[in-house]
Amino acid sequence: MSINDDMFVSASNAFSNFAVIMHPFRNTTNTTTTRCSMRYNTTDRYVHSVGVVGIAKNSTNAEHFIFVFAAEKMSTMTPYVCIGHIMKSTCISTVQCTDMGTGGFHQEYFLIGVDNTGTFAYGFSSSFVFKLDIYANNITLNVSTNSVWPSLGFILHAMDVADTWAVVAGYGYLDDVKKNYAALGCLIDLSMIINASCTNLTSETTYLVPSNVISYNELYELSVGIRGQKVLVGVHRLSTFVVFRNLGSSLNATAKHILSYPDAYSFGRVVDWADDTTIAVLVQDPDTTSWSKSQVFFYNERLVMLTSPLFTFPNNQQILGSRLSRPSFARFGITSEGNMAILTDNADILIIPLASAGYTSIWIDTIERVFAFYFQPTLCIGGTYKNRSSLGPCQICPPHTRNPGTFVNAVLQCIPCSNNSSTSFCPLASLVDIDLNTVSTYSQAVAYPETGGTTDVEDLLLKNMFQLNSDPRCLIISPLLWTLIVGGVSLFILVFMIVIKECECHQCVKCREKAKNIFKHTDIIGEGEMWAGGLATFSILVLVSFSCWFSVSFIRRYPIEEVVEPATFACDQSLVNAQFSSGLVLLDIPKSKESQPIFDLLDAQIFYLTIELINTGFMCDSIKTQENLSGTKYVTLLNNCTESVPEAITSITLAVPRHETTVQINMTGPYWIGAIRLCIRGEGQINMNATLRQLDFC
Repeated sequence: MSINDDMFVSASNAFSNFAVIMHPFRNTTNTTTTRCSMRYNTTDRYVHSVGVVGIAKNSTNAEHFIFVFAAEKMSTMTPYVCIGHIMKSTCISTVQCTDMGTGGFHQEYFLIGVDNTGTFAYGFSSSFVFKLDIYANNITLNVSTNSVWPSLGFILHAMDVADTWAVVAGYGYLDDVKKNYAALGCLIDLSMIINASCTNLTSETTYLVPSNVISYNELYELSVGIRGQKVLVGVHRLSTFVVFRNLGSSLNATAKHILSYPDAYSFGRVVDWADDTTIAVLVQDPDTTSWSKSQVFFYNERLVMLTSPLFTFPNNQQILGSRLSRPSFARFGITSEGNMAILTDNADILIIPLASAGYTSIWIDTIERVFAFYFQPTLCIGGTYKNRSSLGPCQICPPHTRNPGTFVNAVLQCIPCSNNSSTSFCPLASLVDIDLNTVSTYSQAVAYPETGGTTDVEDLLLKNMFQLNSDPRCLIISPLLWTLIVGGVSLFILVFMIVIKECECHQCVKCREKAKNIFKHTDIIGEGEMWAGGLATFSILVLVSFSCWFSVSFIRRYPIEEVVEPATFACDQSLVNAQFSSGLVLLDIPKSKESQPIFDLLDAQIFYLTIELINTGFMCDSIKTQENLSGTKYVTLLNNCTESVPEAITSITLAVPRHETTVQINMTGPYWIGAIRLCIRGEGQINMNATLRQLDFC
């Protein structure tokens, strides 16, 4: 395959045709993208490689397109080069071919490339190298490989062409005497072609079996990509890619990266530049994703590590449709403007245009019988942003930032969330700033009550009567405190009456006698004999009153099932009129007649499970629920789903089929979930003396 921004061409020798797409990266919703299938005009043709020119320079209204290809007549093993012309509006095509030799032996590798101006094509084989003037259809230069490569036996495997120079990667002799093969990258001046300058791609000393490098062996494949003055060469066998810089007369290695993915059986068979600083590498890993058996990894040129790709393709935002049935990627190419095309092992073509800042290219479903499948730039989804053009997905918003996904314009940066971090819930990939008070947690569960150390009513009464505490509320209701206050007042009266007696005031003495008579009548200690006993009686009445109040209030706290208010009459407000005991009972043993009704109610209670997806973009139409049975069997469950776009909350409620079961929630889409809130509810019921309370907690 070959690709530029105006044209895509792939050759299928199995089906004897070229797949041609003109203007592949224009908006696929209009009619400017044209697909043609161009049949070989002979059955005795094997196409080795193709190179696209694009729109012909003399074309009117961008109607005429040109590409070149290197082929071989298999019956005579004659190599030849052809120029293909195709009209966009009619798909009518013509081919002009020129034989390159007398034949007689098979060309294992016959590569062709077009310079950046689209004027000349350059062909490389194991026996000759040529330069083709495309518009004149004239071979301007044809030389033997003996004058090109520094050593005999050089076997080319890959190439890329710039404007005035090219790089060919292959295997050649490092030592003409020992004839040991090594992977080489050769810089060629296209004005002369002869005397290429070659550089060793690796530092290995392993002996390479000649048959593996002379004949096609996928493990020994190489790939080349040029961007400006930089060259990228992939060495598939060693999971290595090397970055070179063109110094004019030779290549200088600036970086060498060896990455070994444990689960990948192929790394670096195809490499290319995505832009001036981003490297794209093909990785074959059949178990990584559910969309394909291959991925394209994108790395920053200056930060290449096993765990540091900028992104991969496909990904959860850029999936492949089910029409492709998990393909493997055979080849991919990236144009000078950053657009990408991928050729699969089933000869399907993926067209992925470069997406500008705030957009990402996503799969477009189609029911047409086509060989080309398109991606189209679309605004970043909620919870993501993108601040630069790239082939990759949008980035998720950092914590404390958000993107609601409702803007009509591109989002280059996420919006800051509220500064009130104590009640704000704004995690990674947030759509909205959620107030945690609106999604509170509550539970009916309480701490298991324990029987206090004092269980007798008499002991509780004595403890309550003679208890002092620094808590103001406890002091106010303390019987001992009020007894001391009344006792103090009584003592003051006693002292006052003694003082009156000593003063011998006639008027005061009469008042003192009246008071003594009153106090004698209140005396319950000496049965009316001592007026001082009447003063002490007031303190006793205070103690008795508090005792009665405590006793009555304590009795009213039974049964505890009907008590909901705290014990305000005591310092310990958790005081209960009950004693507790617990013990484990096997569920399998028979229940008593008294306890069986409550167990029947519990077994018959239907649980309703509510799953709230908080700060998410998942909508109800992308959510399914199921009950998992034995093995891989399952039963679809009906659910009641509600969604709130302004609050970014989706709630799914379903009746749990059984108390012991496995329920699975399936969500399809490229969205994230900030938090999950689970709620369990069940209706209450009364059966004779058994009462099943309503279940409700989140």
